Amino acid sequence: MFESLEVGKQIKNKVFNEQSLVLRQQLLAAQIELQALDFPVIIVVAGLDGAGKGSVVHRLNEWMDPRGIESHAFWEPSDEEESRPFYWRFWRRLPDKGKIGIFFGSWYSSLLKTECSENMPAGEFSRHCRNIQDFEKMLSDDGALIIKLWFHISRETQYMQLSQDAPRKKQNLRVPADAQQARKQYKNTIKVAENLILETDSQHSPWRLIEAENNNYRDLTAGQLILQAVQDRIGNGTPDAGDSQKHERKTANQPTILDTVDLSQTLHSEDYKRQLHKYQTQLQDLAWQFHAQGRSVIAVFEGWDAAGKGSAIRRVTNAFDPRLYKLVQFAAPTDEERRHHYLWRFWRHLQRDGHNTFFDRSWYGRVLVERVEHFARPDEWGRAYSEINRFEQQLSDHGAVVLKFWVHIGYEEQLRRFKERELEPHKQHKITAEDWRNRERWPDYELAIEEMVSRTSTHYAPWTLIAGNNKRFARIQVLKTFCQRMQDALEKC
Repeated sequence: MFESLEVGKQIKNKVFNEQSLVLRQQLLAAQIELQALDFPVIIVVAGLDGAGKGSVVHRLNEWMDPRGIESHAFWEPSDEEESRPFYWRFWRRLPDKGKIGIFFGSWYSSLLKTECSENMPAGEFSRHCRNIQDFEKMLSDDGALIIKLWFHISRETQYMQLSQDAPRKKQNLRVPADAQQARKQYKNTIKVAENLILETDSQHSPWRLIEAENNNYRDLTAGQLILQAVQDRIGNGTPDAGDSQKHERKTANQPTILDTVDLSQTLHSEDYKRQLHKYQTQLQDLAWQFHAQGRSVIAVFEGWDAAGKGSAIRRVTNAFDPRLYKLVQFAAPTDEERRHHYLWRFWRHLQRDGHNTFFDRSWYGRVLVERVEHFARPDEWGRAYSEINRFEQQLSDHGAVVLKFWVHIGYEEQLRRFKERELEPHKQHKITAEDWRNRERWPDYELAIEEMVSRTSTHYAPWTLIAGNNKRFARIQVLKTFCQRMQDALEKC
């Protein structure tokens, strides 16, 4: 889930000073307009220790009128608070209608801390998450706008922020934490945080995930997300659809998760032939082992036009007995499919246990083409992330191995392949006017892909980003991932 939050987004001081001045004016204007309206704004500030959450709260108070904003920091509960039900300490600090309340250390903090340190009994964590969902929905149904910000930093950055041995300019002296202990617990903390976000992400109170490696980017992004959510609410009277990437259009040229894919990777012909035989043979054996145990693979293939999805899929299916899989290809939904929930057409193609289902294009069209081309309303694709996560978790809980591939190629490589298709008669059917039109929306798709990965790459259904400029390398990367994931699943039985 957090892969897209470690890609090196940053904003230079000069740009930050220019944009923050405009942002500050816009936030003040929105705050003034908010005072005359009948709903409060609740901002939840959460994230990893050392991510600068306190600095963000300080910045927001600096940018907005303190008369209309109240900040509340929650640490260990007092005797008075412990003698009452858990949510009492939060209810009594909820903002009035027309005002903004910032909750630093909220109803999420103790749950995250307890699960990380104590490993709560089975079902207890989910029960607390449901209580949070009920609490937030109650506030939302009454009109409150809930904005939840999660700030993420890498393991090494966290250590530098918390360590007294780190250079002074790298330290965050406000954070009273054990750097070595945080380093040891980082992996587990990230896993718990992912579960927490997945179980409490909703259309009425979606999470916004922010890369916090660079202070300028962190603060400006937080302010822009808050501004966008408030403006959306003031403009149409309904909660924001969760388009957490709108701010990117205001801070151009930031890297995305796709920029972390090394497209220079290649595989020579002889190595390709050797590895192709190795992994197809291994995959064939694994497929029959899965069949014998009643296990299934559900694989999703997504990617840019001309990225080579089809050729990668063929190398996979060549290793499977035809009786053990079904390949389903999707284009625009039919009239019948439009009369159902968008997941209906995918549910109906799932194969029985011991058999495998491969999707060439999938349910992710909801948050990609339907989002970018405005075939789905913002509220429809905005809630799709949590719907997709629940869908995939059901598949995983049933015992299926869920594989998701995004085949990535460079912008110039796509152009070369488009032109090649136009010149070769046996490939001309593969290139259409729609492909060229989609190419013009490349930046919009990049932002949609980044949000897709950050919000739907989970421990039970992670995304694998395939370097596709070299087709041989891409095919082997797909086959290798199949083998690794299936082998891991068998070893856990």
